[in-house]
Amino acid sequence: MSADWVCIALVAVFWGGYPLVARLSGFGGPWGSLVLGSVAILPIAGTALAAGGWERPARGDLWPLLVAGLMQGVGLMAFVRVATGKLEASVAIPVSDVAMLIVTTVGAILFFQETLTAQKLAGLAFLVVGILLLRPA
Repeated sequence: MSADWVCIALVAVFWGGYPLVARLSGFGGPWGSLVLGSVAILPIAGTALAAGGWERPARGDLWPLLVAGLMQGVGLMAFVRVATGKLEASVAIPVSDVAMLIVTTVGAILFFQETLTAQKLAGLAFLVVGILLLRPA
């Protein structure tokens, strides 16, 4: 198994699981997001230290990272609100995740000129159907 597939499995387990664990606290909002974001620095910093080297992004690479970081923060605040909110976790969390997948797929096709194939269109259609089936009645 390649490192990419191992990382995909880790994303599935940890990003799929952390909202469920966060929901156990019953605490959300900006302070919940701040705790999650602050603690998330620990494995990132540990990995950076273990990897060694202190290469910094070039000046031209910095602005997209800053914008993406702001987007990630806004998204995290909204996601924690959804994950700890009143909707059932089995509805709110997967629908949020799937909607994110749709935005990422369409964005990659539009902004990175990735090929739009019948397989991708079918995948997008299945994602939309999944949202429709999971949404509250």
